[in-house]
Amino acid sequence: MPHIYGWYIWAAMDTHRLKYFLRIAEEGSITRAAAALGVAQPALSRQIRLLEEDLGVSLFRRTRRGVQLTDEGERLRASTAAPLRQLELAVQYAGSPVAKIERGVRLGLPETTVDVLAAPLITSLSTVFSNLTFSVTAGTTAALVDAMLKGAVDVALINPVPDDRVFYRDLVAEDLVVVGGPACDLDTGRALTFIELVALPLVIPRSHAGIGTLLENAALRVKVNIGYRVTTDSLQVTKRLIEAGLVYGVLPLSACGREIERGQMRYAPLREPTLTQHLGVAATSQLELPREFTVKLGNTLREEAARLIKAGHWQAQLLSPQAWDPHRA
Repeated sequence: MPHIYGWYIWAAMDTHRLKYFLRIAEEGSITRAAAALGVAQPALSRQIRLLEEDLGVSLFRRTRRGVQLTDEGERLRASTAAPLRQLELAVQYAGSPVAKIERGVRLGLPETTVDVLAAPLITSLSTVFSNLTFSVTAGTTAALVDAMLKGAVDVALINPVPDDRVFYRDLVAEDLVVVGGPACDLDTGRALTFIELVALPLVIPRSHAGIGTLLENAALRVKVNIGYRVTTDSLQVTKRLIEAGLVYGVLPLSACGREIERGQMRYAPLREPTLTQHLGVAATSQLELPREFTVKLGNTLREEAARLIKAGHWQAQLLSPQAWDPHRA
């Protein structure tokens, strides 16, 4: 098979064909892809044939339910999805005044989102704002709000807070799960009730925002007290204690997905009640960045969250289909 993978392919073929290829791979059906793209099915099939002729390989095999990627098709998807997105973003914003801003931007992220969001977000932002440098602060909602009020963070992703100085808009919601060590008996097929949860040795957040608030409110509704063995606002400390089998915790899957995949942790859904964490984009009235810039930044964050959720990398629900504008919040 010829060596076709690498950045040089962009100069050799129409990127629209790559876009069509990726959509068919995502839908698993030429018919569904044609409907989603607004392209006639025969025309779409022809574009894929031309792409296969250019590359000298077959990209799909037909099945009863639609089409599946061949090995060559899988390799092409793996090597082109991210570069194509970066190219589209660069073209989209190349002529925009915000692309010429040369100021550094200070972002705040909850520690629970760092594994799933930090690298993809910085990749997208670096493409949209090619002249910018980025400073990323990870912490609790309370710490990020304090940093925004002090001017140390420009825009942050935080839990909702009852603070009129903060302009906030919901972005995503994600259910919390019970997490234990690799030898525990938690099972994804059997949900734990809140009553069962509070009987376990727990590590809980010290902060009263975010997960801490959700646990407190649930305890009040169920009329139980939360016993705990350890309190900490450090996600790393929380995960290391859980991995060691010393305690159980309550986290979103975005915070511990890697450890679960590696067999270092086990988890079970939480019910009666279900606890759902909301995260949103926030800034303060002290924000000095231009309005057009902050809107583009917030929208890039929203688009990246939507992409990660659709791809199955972030087990969350998108709550904000519209543009974010802190100047109108």
